Formats: sequence, C-alpha cells, structure tokens
Amino acid sequence: MHLFHRIEVRLSLLMALVAITTSLLTVALNTFQRERTFRELPPEVRDFLRRNEERPPSLSLTPELRQMLAEGRAIRVQMRPSDNPDNPNPIFWITALDSPDARPVRLQAPPRLRRPSLEARLQQNLLIAGLAATGLGVLLALVFARRIARPIEAISDAASRLAQGDFAARIVTPRGEDEAARLARNFNRMAEALEQLEAERRAMIADIAHELRTPLTVMQGRLEAIQDGVMPLEMGEIDRLHHQAALLSRLVEDLRTLSLADAGRLNLTLQPMNLVELVGRMAATFRAALKARQVELELKLPGRAIPIQADPDRLAQVIGNLLSNALEHTPAGGKIALEVTSDTTQAYLRVQDSGPGIPAEALNKVFDRFYRAEASRSRATGGSGLGLSIVKTLVELHRGTVGAHNRPEGGAVFEVKFPLDQAD
Repeated sequence: MHLFHRIEVRLSLLMALVAITTSLLTVALNTFQRERTFRELPPEVRDFLRRNEERPPSLSLTPELRQMLAEGRAIRVQMRPSDNPDNPNPIFWITALDSPDARPVRLQAPPRLRRPSLEARLQQNLLIAGLAATGLGVLLALVFARRIARPIEAISDAASRLAQGDFAARIVTPRGEDEAARLARNFNRMAEALEQLEAERRAMIADIAHELRTPLTVMQGRLEAIQDGVMPLEMGEIDRLHHQAALLSRLVEDLRTLSLADAGRLNLTLQPMNLVELVGRMAATFRAALKARQVELELKLPGRAIPIQADPDRLAQVIGNLLSNALEHTPAGGKIALEVTSDTTQAYLRVQDSGPGIPAEALNKVFDRFYRAEASRSRATGGSGLGLSIVKTLVELHRGTVGAHNRPEGGAVFEVKFPLDQAD
C-alpha cells in the first residue's frame, strides 16, 4: 500500500490506464465501423469476403519430368490416394510409354493452405495493432511518469528535511522552463530565504543577549561594590547607574519598534508637513551635544517649504538617529553637514560627516540589525546597533528609500528620499 502512495506509481498506472482504454476504444470503434461497412455491401460480396480462401495446390515438377515434357515423350499418369493424413492430396505416378521398365516419377502436391477470410484478417491485424499501441503506451507512460515524478519526489524529500530543521536542504534544479523546473527553483529560493532568516534570527538572539548582558553586568558589578562598601553611594555613581538603565530602556524600545514594524503593527500618523522646518528644529536640539563634542554643524536648508506626508514623531526619530550616528563617528574638530533639497517629485535629506567613512565591505550591511563597523567604539558610546535599522524601517514605511556611501574627500553620506506631497 505504501508503494501505491508514490506519485510515480500512480502516474504510471493512470497513464497506462489511459493508453489501454484508448487502444480498446480504437479497436471497438474500428470493429463497429467495419461491421457497419460490411452490412452495406451486396450479399454476394459480403459472403465472398467472409468465406475462407484456399490457395490452389502448387506442383513442383522434378527434373526427370521436366525432361520428358521437354522431349515431347508420351507419358502415363496413375493417380493413387494418399495414405498420409497430414497431406490428403493424391499421389501421381508418371512413367514414359517408351520406357515402361524405367522407375516412375512420384508427384504429390503439398497440403492445401487455408487462410482466414479478409474480415478475420482485418480483425486480427487490428487486434495486433491495438496490442502494440497498448504496449507502447504503457512503456511511454512509465518513462514519462518517472520523468514527471522525479523532481516532485525530490522536492518532497527536500521539504521533509526542511521541516525537520535542515535549512541547507536543496534540490538539483532540472533543466527547462516547465512547471517542475520553476517549482524546483522557487523551492531553492525559499530554502535560501529560510536559511538566511534562521541565521539572522540566531544572530539577533545572540546580539540581544550580548547587548542586554553588557549594561546589566556593569550595573550588577557597581551595585555589588556599593553593597560591599568598596564604592560609596554618591550622586555620580547613581548617575552612572541611571545611564546604564537608560541604555537598557533604549535597547528595549528599539527592539519594540522593530518588532512592531515586522508585524505590520507600527501605525504612522501621516499628515502634511514641512520637511525644512522639522530638520531645523532637530538641528537645534542637537546643538548642545555637538558643542560638547566640539563638532561643527553645517545646516543647508532652502528658503522655501518642502511639503511631504509624514509622521512627525517617527520622522524626527529618523533625523535624530542619523545625527546621532554621524556624531558618534565624527572626531573632535570635525564637521557634520545637514542638507535638505528637492526636485519635481522627491525630497532629499542628506547627513554628511567628516569621520573615517564606512569600510567598503560594510556599505551593504550598515542597515542590518546589530551591525557595527567598529563594534567596541559604538558600544562604548552607547549605540545599540539598531539605530540605522530603525531608520531604514521607518523610511520605507513612509514610502521612501535610504542609502549610504562614502565621499571622495572622506566621511560618510546618508541620503534619504521621500516622495513630495503633490497635494500642495
């Protein structure tokens, strides 16, 4: 019963059944048509075609008899019945009249051959052709069923391995552009995506555990030192503990933002707004932090409004994350440029820094979660490794795009594009 569950066996049986049924129908229809045609013939023709035909017996003349006949000699023929049941034809004894003492020549026709009537022969030939077609159909059914079922069975086996957690399961893609080949290629792409998602999930769990462990370890160590009397409970120490708690709170909030976005539950309150005005306000809030780090801010804003549809709070979060990232990577005495421009269809927000730039191998990874080009430096400055991921997520929710590249003179450039609010 288990063998019957295989698609190859069921396809073979189905195609064989089709071939046999087709052959039987062909024989039946031809027989019906032949009988119908015979009934339309005159009776004498129908009887002639249906009776057995006899071939006349053929006599093979011996050389002696041929010589007698060629010489024109008179002969005597005696006919006697045959005592051989397999050949009932009479036996002829032939002697020359001028040589009565010579040995007579024996002559007997071979058995009469009877062959079936024309109708029987037609039926026989039709049956043979039907059996041959059936055999060929069954053979082709087996071949094609195997060819069709092989990739499907391979996909089924690979899917079973995938369901058991083997995300490296792949199948050999068959050649061609038929449904089986496309199914195999789509399965391989799905398996690759699942493998990548699983790798990202494991990496994220490890990164989250690491990010949570670092501030918790610092807080636990300081609290234990205070309990043991090694460190006094001073306002400075309380401020440091509060800073570590703030890091934890920020990490949890960033994770919550990304999880809501992944689940499609991060709702935006879109409204018409002026991008230039919001960028100016965000630049003002960063003045103190820039001054403390001795970093100059160059603000390039147009003298006209640039209307877009956006959520003001989430867009402020995007600008804040980009400015924080630029500030983290810009050394003292450096400069950050914040620029807003537009064309006929899009608004552009660019944040440039004078830091070391982004390594070439990291350009396509800077928006990945928990990715840091300089891990120790970013962690030391309080970065969670999620800021740029949140930027990308929020920008895409606003139907925009974000990219990063390096300037020839040094430093990184982050460019955000938003569609203009055409209603204005």
